[in-house]
Amino acid sequence: MICPKCHYQRQPTDTAPQWQCPACGVAYAKVVSSAASTQTSIPPAERASIKNQFGKRTPFETGLNLLLLISLGLLISGWIVKDRLPVQRDIRKELYNEPIQVPTQAKPFEFSYRGEAYKVTPVANYELWGLVVTHNDITGFTDITHDKNSVDIKDLCVIWGANLNSNDYRDVKFSSGDFTCYWSYHRYVDFHSDKIANNHLLSDSSTLRARIRQAAIGDQIHFKGMLVNYSPVSNPNWVRNTSTTRKDTGNHACEVVFVEDFDILRFADNLGNTLYRFGKWLVLIALLARLGVLFGIPGLAARR
Repeated sequence: MICPKCHYQRQPTDTAPQWQCPACGVAYAKVVSSAASTQTSIPPAERASIKNQFGKRTPFETGLNLLLLISLGLLISGWIVKDRLPVQRDIRKELYNEPIQVPTQAKPFEFSYRGEAYKVTPVANYELWGLVVTHNDITGFTDITHDKNSVDIKDLCVIWGANLNSNDYRDVKFSSGDFTCYWSYHRYVDFHSDKIANNHLLSDSSTLRARIRQAAIGDQIHFKGMLVNYSPVSNPNWVRNTSTTRKDTGNHACEVVFVEDFDILRFADNLGNTLYRFGKWLVLIALLARLGVLFGIPGLAARR
């Protein structure tokens, strides 16, 4: 490469980016563009060399562009089908059971989680079978209330019983806030507001916490434990109370459950979620590699 401005011939030991003259610092392409517009004479051999550098994609760059297109396709396809709920014929019969709530004789107790002690007051024994329709994400940017030290492992919003009598629930839009579960629909559907619950789940078992964190939208689950009120020992005036009825809505309508058993009875079809996650990583990798070529990062720029 010979600079069209100062006529310095590029050497193999030069460290300046391929698009820039090591001697005068000018961008080769700008000089070519300026020269073309002002009819400046550039020797044909130099003009051909510059055109070869800037007008032709290398196989590596072509491969990166192809990778970016494929990863975008996977990302969009996964986003379209991810979090789809199973059809009614795939619902297990246990999910038509009503939650079981009976009085408890359990006494208040304390347990610790990540260096914080909590006082728990049992209210009732509780058991539920349900389809997970949405849940919060304590690690997400949109959840500004929770973090990795939050004792609320996960909020699982589930439906059961009459809400599963037809495929109408698949036309309901569900979403989660930090502590809430929302639903809406734009046509008449057979939906019952007393057959849905948002459950704040606690546990003193690392095994159960791992199972709860694994639960995803579309999973069919069963858990049992106790409806409880709890508060940090360090701040007893702050208390989170549980709901004791499925007929309430709004603030304080969520069930707070100290989980003693938790099972995923049937996992959702996670192909869409897998495609979405894989596509996100591929897009990131392809974009970083493309930027590396563009800005002359060593190792990537050498492949031009």
